[in-house]
Amino acid sequence: MLRATTTLLILLTATTALALDLGPRVGYTSWDRINQMHFGVHAKLGELFPNVEMTPNLEMGFGDASTVITLNGDLAYQFTELTTDPWGFYGGGSLSLNYLDSDLRDGDLDLGFSVLAGFTNKQDNQHEIMGEIRLGVLDSPGFKITFGYTFF
Repeated sequence: MLRATTTLLILLTATTALALDLGPRVGYTSWDRINQMHFGVHAKLGELFPNVEMTPNLEMGFGDASTVITLNGDLAYQFTELTTDPWGFYGGGSLSLNYLDSDLRDGDLDLGFSVLAGFTNKQDNQHEIMGEIRLGVLDSPGFKITFGYTFF
């Protein structure tokens, strides 16, 4: 587990070294019969294409005698035509590395895929609040709800 955690932290550090917009995130994870709280950090890397943003994030979940560590590579389309400032709405997908150590599964590292949808609200100080729902499609947590804050 230490090796997987170290690898994920190195990948996130390398990714966030390029980013200017960082923030914390917290939420609820449900995977198989495991229910837990997760905590993490995200880095908004900006637009890759018009309205398409990349936001890698690292989340660590604790509870139900299990540990889940997830490194997500989120790609999301910003639906600017559906909202007006300060609100935003997005949807997309994510390839992820998921490490699960529990009584049900013993130290598995899997490549997974999930779909996501969320909202953002830009504050007067130009920071951003976000809320997101994520559904696991392949070897990923089945359901996640996450709230976060981005410092610009």
